[in-house]
Formats: sequence, structure tokens, C-alpha cells
Amino acid sequence: MQAVLITGASRGLGLALVQKFHEHKYKVYAVARSISAYQRITEMYPDVSVLVADITDIDYEKSLENFLCNTTIDIIINNAGSAGTTGTNTINSTSEQLTYEFRTHCIGALSTVKAVLESMKPLSPSLIINISSRRGSLSMQAAGATKAVVCSFSYRIAKAAQNMLSLCMADDLENIGVKVVSIHPGAMLTKMAPADATLSPGQSASRLLKIIESGKLSSREFICLETGMLQW
Repeated sequence: MQAVLITGASRGLGLALVQKFHEHKYKVYAVARSISAYQRITEMYPDVSVLVADITDIDYEKSLENFLCNTTIDIIINNAGSAGTTGTNTINSTSEQLTYEFRTHCIGALSTVKAVLESMKPLSPSLIINISSRRGSLSMQAAGATKAVVCSFSYRIAKAAQNMLSLCMADDLENIGVKVVSIHPGAMLTKMAPADATLSPGQSASRLLKIIESGKLSSREFICLETGMLQW
């Protein structure tokens, strides 16, 4: 039985991923921010192991390492994130906003991977999926694709940083057989949905599971689950 670690499992895509991987007989480990989320997940799926933690906390990495405690994890899905801030222009953007988003999308993802790598011997995960966004694409930004879109500076900058993290980890981990891929889950129909949203979290989770099980993912790819390859 393969094991998957999913962060940001409280709701939305994260919770849908827990459901889909559980249905497909994976051993699921989840990270959720609140006791209520822990109770909800464990009531729905009693055999899912849940750590209550905030990925931005200074002691998160150690807490996750202790939680896993030599558990073999085959797939890491760094899904935890935030929807952005009110800083949608230069004047309204603040250092606090950028710091928070960077800690969430970039440092949190790095801490998760480090905790997995440090908590087991031998080294295990064969695949690391960082849930990114089309808004983190420097190529799209440079082409003016987001000029008329209401999306915070902090979110776009943090996702671009996370994309660079994906590429750095891909360089570092490929010699031990670990693939690192960035995935834009598509425009999802959530409370914070963009105007062009078409996918439910469940549909997006199903597509992600399908592409993982296809075995066709390659390291350093940036993929949209709706349209295919994205430019970095």
C-alpha cells in the first residue's frame, strides 16, 4: 500500500484529495490546521492519520517529523496555502503580506519535505507535488496575462517562489530518484473562486490522482490540470 502525505487537508482541494486517495486504497497522512478539521476528517475516514498543525509555525517541521516517526511516505502533496491578501497593487501591498504568503507557500512546503526526508531511513518519497498556481508563472506575468486580474502581489510572488523551490529541489533530489512537479489544480469552484472557475475540488483531485497514477509525470514539469503544460 502506497502512502501519501497531504497538507492543507481541512477543506477544499486538500479534503477532496484525502477522499480520493483514501478511496483508491492509499494510506493517507494529513496535516490540518484545527481540531474541528481533525474531528471531521477522522469521523469520515477513521484510518486516516491526521496531524493538527499550522505549517507556518516555527515548530511545524519537528512536529511533522515526530508525527511520521520513520513512516515511509511515497508521495508528498504540498497543498496547504492561502487565497492571497488585499494587497492587489503596489500601494496596498505590505511586507507583512509578503512574509506571510512566503512562509505559507514556500517555507511551509520546504519544511514538509524536510520533515519527511529527515524522519525516515532509507530515503523514500518517489514524488513531490507542489500545488502551485498559474499566477506564479513569470512567463504569464511578463506577457501581461494577469494585468486585468484581481490577484494579490503577495500570492503571485509567493507562488513564483514556490515554483523556484520546486526546481531547486528537482535539481537536488533527482540523483536519488525523487521527482518534483508543480501542479496548478485549475480554476476551482470554491468560496474564493476566480471568475473563470469550472472545476469542483473533487474533479480537480480526481484529475491529480489520475495523472499521478499514469506514471507519466516528469521532474521539473509545471502542469495545469485543465490545459496541460504551463511555462515557468
